[in-house]
Amino acid sequence: MNHTKAIGIALASVLLGGGALALAGYSLASATPHQTAQKCVPNPTQAGHCTLTISSYPDSLAGEHGTTGGAHPDWVSYMNQDLSVPANTVIDVVVNQYDGGEKLNNIFFDQVMGTVGNVATYDGVTMSKVSPDHVAHTFTLRGYPGIDGQSGKRLFVNVPLPANEGDNAVKIGSGEYPKPLVVKFSFKTGSKGVYQWNCEYPCGSSRVGQFGFAMSSYGYMSGTLTVE
Repeated sequence: MNHTKAIGIALASVLLGGGALALAGYSLASATPHQTAQKCVPNPTQAGHCTLTISSYPDSLAGEHGTTGGAHPDWVSYMNQDLSVPANTVIDVVVNQYDGGEKLNNIFFDQVMGTVGNVATYDGVTMSKVSPDHVAHTFTLRGYPGIDGQSGKRLFVNVPLPANEGDNAVKIGSGEYPKPLVVKFSFKTGSKGVYQWNCEYPCGSSRVGQFGFAMSSYGYMSGTLTVE
């Protein structure tokens, strides 16, 4: 193969790869939510704050995809892919974490970033990072590439969720789970816009890097946060 032909093939590969990534991003950005939006509840005792409560599960049996888990009952999932919060507000997030986990493939995501104080509490213990050897999921929030939340505010939040190694003791929907590990953190919104959240722990299985299936499917390990 001559030098010119090799360069041409390499360039075509880069362009095709970039096109595929752009198409994937557009598909997620333009996806229509199939769940009722999870609203942030105003805090009656603290002006300018609201509380957003979500959960992460080892499957889809808790009811977020129907009583039988929908098309993929064995896929890991968050309770809702469509989150809605008010602008210019402190969002106090509560995550009930029910899933187990393993070693994080990228230790960048074992850090708490973008929250108030760059910390979170884990069953009441304040931490700025967790052990990368026992991570179930992350809650990672960012603007869409090139859109930046449509508001000009560069919002980035990352909170690792440690593995829950407890025994099953709680029944939710048709699933059974351990007592939740409760993770709490806060972040401040700016003006109106749409952001993307996803999990950065490769829990999708069945593809190279385990970023397929649930990891690449809207409504399981990814969704949107709309600032209204």
